[in-house]
Amino acid sequence: MFWSMFNTTATCQLMSFYIGITQVCFMPAPVGDCETCCARDDTIDIQYKLFTRGNPIYHDSIIPGDQRALYDTRFSSSRPTVIYLYGFSEAITGASTTMLKNAFLFRGDYNFIAVDWSRLVVFPWYISAVRNTRYMGERLANFVEFLNLTGVPAESLHVIGFSLGAEAAGFAGKVLRSRTPRLRLGRITGLDPAYPGYSLGGQENHLAKGDAIFVDVLHTNPGIFGFPHPIGDVDFYPNHGQWIQPGCWFDELVKNRELSYFYGCSHNRAWRLYAESIRNPRGFPATLCKDWTSATASCRFVVDGYMGLGAKLPAKGKMYLLTNDKPPFARNGP
Repeated sequence: MFWSMFNTTATCQLMSFYIGITQVCFMPAPVGDCETCCARDDTIDIQYKLFTRGNPIYHDSIIPGDQRALYDTRFSSSRPTVIYLYGFSEAITGASTTMLKNAFLFRGDYNFIAVDWSRLVVFPWYISAVRNTRYMGERLANFVEFLNLTGVPAESLHVIGFSLGAEAAGFAGKVLRSRTPRLRLGRITGLDPAYPGYSLGGQENHLAKGDAIFVDVLHTNPGIFGFPHPIGDVDFYPNHGQWIQPGCWFDELVKNRELSYFYGCSHNRAWRLYAESIRNPRGFPATLCKDWTSATASCRFVVDGYMGLGAKLPAKGKMYLLTNDKPPFARNGP
């Protein structure tokens, strides 16, 4: 009885602390299927929180499967809809969600749906978090089917995922494709999709082209926290695919007064670049090149497309670009 009370009140209680600007969510036990795991409960583990220009700070909750409750929110099927999933150990109030939400609502009248799934990707339980990306993918596919039934076509949706969130988005696309081949997400943007735990196996085991009509991927920490290989329709490699981004070395962080971003600096650079591209879609011109670092490649920079929100079909292949080492990162002004 004592252990049961402790397990409920303490082990499964979500807590948080800060490392620099990053809010890290922590639990003494993971959520999942293992014997010592906290049991999954979708009502608290997965919440869809809607922000619009009418409510940019305080969210409306969307309850999957409840059309009447959806109509009571400020959701509008006439607006473009973006769904965002953050990465390992993050919080819904964290920097990546806040920065992307603010950028989209500054740009236009969007439905911005932030998926609050901190309990499924909580620190320090990375292996459990990897397993939970498949579970999240299934639940997100259900949510997309629900929106589709309310008059929001799946092909109109833009799902953005950072790190583990990108992998969950990919699994959602795979589930939709397996259930109903004609029902496909319009776009998945993978912001430095997680590499540890996904390096083995084929494209069915990670985000890949085919998971949506258009899959674009940013690689800012390739081979460390992020996927090194091209996996989308188009894959962008800022600063020629360096595994440490300019400005992320400790002395540069000090010089640029960016120490608050030192935790996972290069990995987190993916959502920082993307947020900037929302306000400035042509800020990151990129050139198509098979391998920029190859001694035999003769790559010359020409504008073949734009990294970030401005990426679009028929863009495909590997694209390279340069950024500044501190904000604004874009070398093309707005």
